[in-house]
Amino acid sequence: MLTLTAQVTDDFVEEIDSIAVELERPRDWVIQAALHEYVSRHRLELHRWRETQDAIDAAERGEVVPGEEVFAWLDTWGREGTAAK
Repeated sequence: MLTLTAQVTDDFVEEIDSIAVELERPRDWVIQAALHEYVSRHRLELHRWRETQDAIDAAERGEVVPGEEVFAWLDTWGREGTAAK
């Protein structure tokens, strides 16, 4: 395992320590969990942004589904024997 160093305010350390006490976990566990959560959320956000950009690019190329087809497909939702195309 690698050790990282970061400068943080005293208030921030107090918050981390408070959470550690509440969770009955050591400070480093709380910090590692917080970093893991941040990185996971960032990756998901980046993935969603790329998907959005791909969709915009496709629309600009004219790769769209006519509204009538979308509404017809939505009308089939909840009916047995129907699946997305």
